[in-house]
Amino acid sequence: MDTKQTNRIAMFKTVNTHLDNHNEVWNGMAPLMTAVQAFKAKIAAIDAAAQQQETPTGATAGKASARDQLEDVLFLTCEALGALAHASDDHELLALTSLSPSAIDILGAEELVNRATTVLGRANALKAELATVQVTQANLDEFTQALQNFRAAKEQPRTATAERMAQTQSLASLIREANEILRKQIDRLVNLFRRSQPDFVTGYEGARVIVDRAATHASTKAAGSTPPPTP
Repeated sequence: MDTKQTNRIAMFKTVNTHLDNHNEVWNGMAPLMTAVQAFKAKIAAIDAAAQQQETPTGATAGKASARDQLEDVLFLTCEALGALAHASDDHELLALTSLSPSAIDILGAEELVNRATTVLGRANALKAELATVQVTQANLDEFTQALQNFRAAKEQPRTATAERMAQTQSLASLIREANEILRKQIDRLVNLFRRSQPDFVTGYEGARVIVDRAATHASTKAAGSTPPPTP
């Protein structure tokens, strides 16, 4: 939520408070009562959308954890396959499994998936040989699950980004709709009280002013700062 949206929402809430504080003035006007209820509903929806937009997701942490698990089982499987490759003089398998923990760590996400997929394929093809170095089916199942988990976690940040974009668009739409209720309904209906309740209308007009809180804060801070000493 940007500063402009924050300032407008603050105005909405100031208007809402003013209307609540002077409910006895306007609560006999049915169209205004309906418009105010619709306005309040929009404010509630705006608050909910803003909260969703600002709530951090666990996608990044989940991806890191899934990667750690995959890196661990990939390294151990490479060590086992590497031992078999050395004993059988299989240079291709030696090259595939020649991975230190630091080398695995610097692989890109897609590179890690591709290498793990290839290594898992070779491991499944050499189950009998791996059994001689105490690599069991349970170990291979763990590898398979870790690879699946990382693939799923790798897509989560994209999904989270898409969801955040949708929430941003939803928030902007709700703000526009709340503003329309004010301009086209509440403003006009409140103006009808100019003669009978001038103080109420004047207060309403003051509440409708959008205050640039960022600029006000900066001005206040600057005004309160200590001037530099005169040379």
